[in-house]
Amino acid sequence: MKLQLALIFGEHMVFQRNQKIKVWGRCANNDEITVQIGSNKVTVDSNDGSWLAELPEMEACNRTVMKVTSLKTREEICFKDVAVGEVWLAGGQSNMEFLVKYDYDALELKKTSADDYFRFFNYPHVAFAGYLEKETCADDGFWRKWDSEEDKNRFSAVGAYMGLLLRKHLQVPVAIIGCNWGGTPASAWTSKEALESNPALQQVLEDYRNTTAQITDWPLYIKTSETKEPVMNKEQQEFQDRFMMGEDMSEFFAMLENMPKPDINIYNTYPLTPRSATRPAGVYNHMLKKVAPYGIRGVIWYQGEDDDARDWAEFYNESMKTLINCWRKLWGYDFPFLQVELAPFRGRGFSASKKYALMRKLQHKVSRELEDVYNICILDVGEEFNIHPRKKKNVGRRLGQVALKHVYNDNSRVADCPSAISCTRKDNQLEIKFKDVADGLYEKGNLKDVLFITAQEKRLDYTYQLKTDKLIIDVELLDEKAKINYCDENYCVAVLFNSEDNPVYGFEFEI
Repeated sequence: MKLQLALIFGEHMVFQRNQKIKVWGRCANNDEITVQIGSNKVTVDSNDGSWLAELPEMEACNRTVMKVTSLKTREEICFKDVAVGEVWLAGGQSNMEFLVKYDYDALELKKTSADDYFRFFNYPHVAFAGYLEKETCADDGFWRKWDSEEDKNRFSAVGAYMGLLLRKHLQVPVAIIGCNWGGTPASAWTSKEALESNPALQQVLEDYRNTTAQITDWPLYIKTSETKEPVMNKEQQEFQDRFMMGEDMSEFFAMLENMPKPDINIYNTYPLTPRSATRPAGVYNHMLKKVAPYGIRGVIWYQGEDDDARDWAEFYNESMKTLINCWRKLWGYDFPFLQVELAPFRGRGFSASKKYALMRKLQHKVSRELEDVYNICILDVGEEFNIHPRKKKNVGRRLGQVALKHVYNDNSRVADCPSAISCTRKDNQLEIKFKDVADGLYEKGNLKDVLFITAQEKRLDYTYQLKTDKLIIDVELLDEKAKINYCDENYCVAVLFNSEDNPVYGFEFEI
């Protein structure tokens, strides 16, 4: 066997600074592999054709060389443009995949100066063993630099905004590793063992067993799963671009709603079957594990739409806690995990949202229950009928601000989105107190459009005023119990912000 490195290694790669550097690959049996990065060198034996070398920590540097040599075959692999800096993994589904070319501010974003030391690696989609040999992945699987328009277009938009902010403030090389796939649930990114160990997630495994049991012709299923995806023609690409750009597709969706639902063909890559990307642990085994243990500072995560669509919203907090713990175990250390709450969305027909409001509450719950997990509120960027909101600037920059504050210890930043921490009542006056308000709260729009007070199932009228970190509400409650809900709907438009333009998280109180 020839000397090989894992796909993640290549020209222009960035290693994580101040962490031991792990490099691995394949070779002939009973070989001896030497890896050298800069002045650091290590030699390891390989008896079974696989090898993993661990090199000492390095400080940030802009240009170094990595050489890997085989004693047995005398082969040498050399990468000359290697950097050491900060590395973040960008996981999730299509809103994390969302390319710069589709972003609302793409023209402005692409005008930013070329930067040789901001880099991006997107791991190709792999659904099962042998998938890469059957599908073309010309756009992925190698390191890009923030230079040409073509390369800028292929960056994750969320990753680009975050990474450029980190580059500006940290002044070291920065890399984003994209490991994501549109339409995948959290369970697809979680090991089978971790899923089986959580009683709350057994519905996922049961749904998988039930669907797989419908396959009666396995040769046909295998043959169908190995059929290459056809390359999009011009019309299909234009439709894809229109869809991702959030153009008015109401006529198309209206046509779909009026058409009879087609029969599901179990042999046509049906969800949750043994070769589908969406099955439990599917892309965990064939994508994520191929990236680990490449050194990373932390993870940014934007996902959840698929779990809502599959009616798995009720236990999404357990899905995410299990996923985060699983990933940390895989890497062997508790890295920071920054997750984006779902944007407001209504949708229509088969694509309509179901329990987005609940999903956001459960995402917030995860950040309170696990250490070093932080949430990003984006209640101000949703689009009513576009599941891919195009304004990714606020998403990426908020991730970057939270990272700078909580990961890189820049305590001068007011990075966190404000949240309601208490609600007290005195007679007919309510006082809601907030944290992380910076220089104070302000209103953008009409609060009464998204904050509702109900008693005995009737909405009550009220007056209100904002006072820095408090919302004072006057409402005639008598002796009734009441509920206060703010932005507690699938689709809503944020109204309350702090002075840093960070939206207030949705909240509810019972008094």
